[in-house]
Amino acid sequence: MTLALLALVPYPLGTTPSQRFRIEQWAPLLERDHGMRVHFAPFADERLGALLAQPGRLGSKAARMAMATAARLPEVLRARRYHAVLVHRAVCLAGPAVLERLLAAIGPPVVFDFDDAIWLRHTSGANALFDRLKFPGKTATLCRLATRVAAGSEYLAGWARGHGAPVDVVPTSIDADAYVARQRPPNGRVVIGWTGSATSLTHLERAAPLLRRLQAEREVEVRVLCTRPPALPGVEAVFRPWTPANEVDEIAAFDVGIKPMPDDEWARGKCPMKELQYLALGIPAVCSAVGGTREAVRHGDNGYLVSTEDEWMEALLRLVDDPALRRRLGEEGRRTVRERYASTRSAAAFADCVRAAVGRR
Repeated sequence: MTLALLALVPYPLGTTPSQRFRIEQWAPLLERDHGMRVHFAPFADERLGALLAQPGRLGSKAARMAMATAARLPEVLRARRYHAVLVHRAVCLAGPAVLERLLAAIGPPVVFDFDDAIWLRHTSGANALFDRLKFPGKTATLCRLATRVAAGSEYLAGWARGHGAPVDVVPTSIDADAYVARQRPPNGRVVIGWTGSATSLTHLERAAPLLRRLQAEREVEVRVLCTRPPALPGVEAVFRPWTPANEVDEIAAFDVGIKPMPDDEWARGKCPMKELQYLALGIPAVCSAVGGTREAVRHGDNGYLVSTEDEWMEALLRLVDDPALRRRLGEEGRRTVRERYASTRSAAAFADCVRAAVGRR
């Protein structure tokens, strides 16, 4: 029997890393290998998704959010037609856990999936005013209401276990067939690359002094793949606009991938994503030794974990000066992704989580 799964997700499909590298990526594998068919129901349509990425326009945002919230009620009521419901992050982008409580009361088993420390307030500048309307405390409520929780890392799972439902660790994953190492284009300079969302771009921008120091010592290219240009004063940086179509090819042109992060509670809850993209393409990663990164990157084996600016410089200079080292670490990185973070493995773990929820109910 094919299990029908309703996926209540926050954003339009194909636009947000947390959805793309989790349930969106797993959906075809769930149907092909595990007898589960996923029906997606995004909270925001493309118009609202684009609007939320813009600064200002508060009246338009409020009106569209209210319309999307009203449209969510009939979707929640239809949940009874499915064998199980996945809630990724929240049923609604804003507001208290009213529809979440209704869903748990009337619906089939609920699997709550999250991959960030979303119980904390953390919003990009474009939507800082909406931050307090997100009711981050409803994350704990969802853990209590859910039949089962799928958490993206051990850190997140540990937090969720303190709030009720049984928890499975289901790592964010990479499609190993799409992320294939390729010959890098000829380039006179080593490319130090970063990719990520506009929200996390602030972490790279704080590393501007490090990048200035690096370019003062070596002739390297700093390349940024994002939806908005970076503010990196004094750094010679090449900006490439991100699209789903160009993502893999653009990252594949990096020689070294970087992920600077602050050591705070939000960062400790971040699941490895950009570092997995680097490793899957045979690119050594240099990352701040924070959060889920420490689960994916093994220091000196498939990349480097660093904390101080001097440690950053030492690792980057070593990789810039040694192509053979880059190749060796890159090959080990690909092995890491295939063995621990391939989408087929995570899809199977998520299928087990759903079956356990259905069986429990």
